[in-house]
Amino acid sequence: MNETSGDTNENKRPTGSSTYTPGQARAAAAAATKEKLGAMEVLVEHNIEKAIKVLKRKMIKEGIFRELKSRRYYEKPSERRKRKTKESIKKIRKEQARSKKNLGLLF
Repeated sequence: MNETSGDTNENKRPTGSSTYTPGQARAAAAAATKEKLGAMEVLVEHNIEKAIKVLKRKMIKEGIFRELKSRRYYEKPSERRKRKTKESIKKIRKEQARSKKNLGLLF
């Protein structure tokens, strides 16, 4: 049987869950990206500058700026390990200093 014979609608799409119209495909891709990235939303009422500041604070808190900065250039695995160990040592020292300060040992 020919594909064109008997089918009056040549633009008919198959009815499967994996086929989308172009608009649906973009919406599905955007939804998948939001799930991967953990979408951030900021409510803009009247002041756009205030909304940008709120968004920037949220991005800093999430560590997105740090991630962007670190991905500007390729980092060799050995350099990454060195950086991670330095960061962990710095974090441990910071926590120790805080605990001493909370105990009243550091003036």
